[in-house]
Amino acid sequence: MKNNSVYKDALKVSGWIFLFGAIEFLIFTLALTFRTDVLLGVLYGCAFASLSFFYLASCVKKSVEKDEKAAKIYMAMSYNLRLISTAVMVIFAVRIENIYLWAAIIPLFFQRIAVYAVEFLNSRRKKGSENY
Repeated sequence: MKNNSVYKDALKVSGWIFLFGAIEFLIFTLALTFRTDVLLGVLYGCAFASLSFFYLASCVKKSVEKDEKAAKIYMAMSYNLRLISTAVMVIFAVRIENIYLWAAIIPLFFQRIAVYAVEFLNSRRKKGSENY
């Protein structure tokens, strides 16, 4: 069951990414107006951020099974692949007229915030269970 904990945490982070995306869309809608290009941008950015985080979780899980040198090489290669895929994602967002660029780029920053949110909630749950 411990093997799936990485993916369970990645699913939690993904949920937070989409929650932050909904908040982002609400802010854009209040500031501008309802626009489908903003909605598509938010969905595109959140989906990419979520998939990128799942890929990171998968790579970390696989690297733990390798020796130190192979793990470092594997993680460096996965980092480069994620960096290149992010560049490609941004290029697509620029080229596709139906996607509002900034609405697609902002969710790329949600990964880190979502990780902090999951860690915070996990620590609160642990403290709460210690009191009983």
